[in-house]
Amino acid sequence: MKQKLKAFSKSHKELWKFIKFNFTLITTSALDIILYFILLYFVFRSMNADPLPQNAILSLLGIKYKGYLFSYLISTSAGYIAAYIMNRKITFHSDINAAYSSVLYFALAVFNIVFSSWIGGIAGSFMKANAISNPITEAIAKFIIINIPTIWTYPLERYVIQIKRKGKKNCLIASDLDGTLLSSDTNVSRENLNAVEFLTKKGCTVALVTGRTFYEIPQELRDCSGINYFVYSNGAGIFSKKDGTIYSSPIKRETALELFQIINKYDTFIELYCDGAPIVDAEKFSDDYFNYYEIDKDFLPEMHKSRVPVENFFSYLSDNNEDCLEMFDVFFKSQSERSACKKEIKEKYPEIEITTSMTNNLEIMNKGINKGTGLERLCRELGISTDSVIALGDSKNDLTFFKKAGKRYAVSNACKELKEISDKIICSNNEHVMQYMLKEIKNE
Repeated sequence: MKQKLKAFSKSHKELWKFIKFNFTLITTSALDIILYFILLYFVFRSMNADPLPQNAILSLLGIKYKGYLFSYLISTSAGYIAAYIMNRKITFHSDINAAYSSVLYFALAVFNIVFSSWIGGIAGSFMKANAISNPITEAIAKFIIINIPTIWTYPLERYVIQIKRKGKKNCLIASDLDGTLLSSDTNVSRENLNAVEFLTKKGCTVALVTGRTFYEIPQELRDCSGINYFVYSNGAGIFSKKDGTIYSSPIKRETALELFQIINKYDTFIELYCDGAPIVDAEKFSDDYFNYYEIDKDFLPEMHKSRVPVENFFSYLSDNNEDCLEMFDVFFKSQSERSACKKEIKEKYPEIEITTSMTNNLEIMNKGINKGTGLERLCRELGISTDSVIALGDSKNDLTFFKKAGKRYAVSNACKELKEISDKIICSNNEHVMQYMLKEIKNE
């Protein structure tokens, strides 16, 4: 149901705005009416028979008693204030200057209140003259009168008062690295870096969502002024340039040691993602082993550049008294052993989550840790909805954060599973995806 609603809102954007506007209208009308009757029959009850002094404006509006005047003005004002806030934040997602929209909305509200008061006065006099005035008929009349201004209120709010500034796109572009933002040689192009800078000037926030450790992320991207947020190790850590590490979920040391013993029973090349760095066994850190475990040749320069080889590999983990391991990245020689290892871990450790980004690896983290939950945590930190996220990716470990995003763009070299849930198939990772996104944003 949620997916159908999301699909409908995307394909019928204007109709969806109008539906949300009317939902806001009904909600705030109910607030207005309930508050009105509380004020009229409880707060100002003693004033309902107090006549107002003769006044041309009040006579025009048909308002004769103090209790009615106070109840009507307070409840109507409260309803309009609530409607303004809800439409600005929920219906139109307006980013126009608040002072500008508030002044225009105030003028509109005053006109609507005067108009509604005038119609309400006529309706009230008619009901009293025909002895049909009671709480039910008054509620029905007030609801109808409140909704008449919708005829001019919606277009004025949509196109004049609650507008979004052109060229400013309130969105978060969340991009995977390998196979997406990075070219096949694992480098980031100058075209992508320049496009990121332009996107941020357009009002977009660019974040990286990667299976890599933090220090594996290319220096050019960590230094890029247009990128301030990094979801790394498949969501086990989140880094902000302003605040440093804002989230971390290491595997408990005891569990990590037990998992290591299981994995080490199989023919594997193990990487330990600890404190943002990839630690590997010095005995297996060579091109011969990389070829043996069929690690992508295009990735080998990155292996030599970023991996930290250590002697006494198991001791590195066992001698550390703190929880530091964010993730195991394990390459298998045999597909049958890979399947057996995955099955064994899943059966013994329900608190552990397993995903994959390649055909011969397993990525092992705490339960509930994945790119999707990492994206959710980042959005909460930024105070934005995941519906405003544009996700870019290529592999199976991107599935979780694609399912959370409002828009999903798979690169042309992406896996079949990701393409199936994507809104659009775009250029390949070798064709500068951020440059593509810059054109896409400009055309919206």
